[in-house]
Amino acid sequence: MALEEKLSDYFERFCAYMQQDTKGVEIGVYTVSGLLFAVAYARVRPITKFGKPSDIPKRFIRNKARQYGSIAGVDPSAPGGPVLLIDHRPPLNALIPKGKLLPVKLTGISVNANGYSWLQTVAVDHDVEFIPLSRSGTSAECQVLMLCPHNQRQRLDLSEALLSLGFGKIENIQKHLQDDPIVKRYYKYLQNIEKNAKDQRLGLWALTLPPVSWPLRTLRNMYKSALLRVLPANRRLPELVR
Repeated sequence: MALEEKLSDYFERFCAYMQQDTKGVEIGVYTVSGLLFAVAYARVRPITKFGKPSDIPKRFIRNKARQYGSIAGVDPSAPGGPVLLIDHRPPLNALIPKGKLLPVKLTGISVNANGYSWLQTVAVDHDVEFIPLSRSGTSAECQVLMLCPHNQRQRLDLSEALLSLGFGKIENIQKHLQDDPIVKRYYKYLQNIEKNAKDQRLGLWALTLPPVSWPLRTLRNMYKSALLRVLPANRRLPELVR
């Protein structure tokens, strides 16, 4: 009981002190407010527009913080294949002038010429959500999800779409990502998508693999047609991919 009385007495004395109009109280309040604002700014980066990989905080990559923007173009001359040029939108985007574009490579895949043309036709000028996974080199490696034009609730994974069309192929992920369980699970999913494209001899696999016998091809087409009938709409790839 004595401890409770002491704590209550200390609290009342503290409240009485804080109510006094003194310089010390004002400095203390502004200092605490400033520190809280600095911490909040460092965590959220509300007005930081990413224009190069080094702009992305390591914490964002570690936590896989989802970012937003739109695809302004595709650079075919970038080292390692075409990269997306994303106009990043921070939370307080109205305060940021346009101009800086973030080069983004689709993680886990390499894109061929057909894939570049597809990205130019389908993805440019569309809103995207992207998850930064690495920032080494001249571009940030990200998982990129495009908002479908006719259904803003639906997201199209660009890596999945390119692999499913045979416009790209799996490549080795960076060593520091191989131990990440989320990235490993995503990479395994992409491998299954690529295997399906190989089985159907789609895109680049039509030239690099021997053709499938017609009975097997017919059975696969029948299975695909039946699957499209029974799958709910939210489980199907959009028509622009199929």
